[in-house]
Formats: sequence, structure tokens, C-alpha cells
Amino acid sequence: MEDMKESWGRKVSPVFVLEVGRPIVSSAASQLGESEKDLTVLSVPRTITETEIPKIAAKAYKMIMELGRGGETVTVILSGPLALAFELGQAIGLSHVNIVLYQFTSGKYFKVPPLTREDLFR
Repeated sequence: MEDMKESWGRKVSPVFVLEVGRPIVSSAASQLGESEKDLTVLSVPRTITETEIPKIAAKAYKMIMELGRGGETVTVILSGPLALAFELGQAIGLSHVNIVLYQFTSGKYFKVPPLTREDLFR
């Protein structure tokens, strides 16, 4: 996938943006009060096929793991297919990296509360 591009931002309090099909970096940076150059981005600027989903999920996973390697909490913002989000979530669930998720709702990004063990076993 020669059109898949990655750019690396800072590694302290890192923010990872995965954009598939449409650009979201400017909006995410603006709403989080960040500079675009400080964000780590994986961008695929087109519609993807089902066979590309595991490859993109694996690349995103590796980038997130690199950002969280020192115990840093990684903020993750994703725009793309649900299956890609699910596969990436499965992979991250097997690791011990700390993440914070944001959801785009009504034109703004909102922090999502973490899923806890209590949520799972109520």
C-alpha cells in the first residue's frame, strides 16, 4: 500500500491519529489544542478493501506500541471502518499499553471513559 503514510510526532504524552478515507488530523489537532507536527499519524487517504484492514490494523498497533513503550499513556483518535477499529482494539487488548480514546460526536471530539472490569462483570 504505497499510499499509506506515517509521520511521527512527540513521544511524551503522545497522540496517535489513524485516518482512513478522509482527513481528520487538522480537526483533531485543533480540538485537542495540539500542533499537527506533534501528532503521530497513520494516513490512508482513500477507501480501503477488506483485505487491507489487517495490514493497517497491524501497522497502527505497532505504532501505538512504540509510542506507549515507556509507559506513556497514548491518546488514540481513529477515523475509519468499524472492522478496522475492532481489529485494532483486539490487538491492543492483548497488550499492556495505556490508551485514552476520543469519539467524534456532533462536530467535536469527546474523551471516552475507559471500559473497566466492573463494567464487564456487572
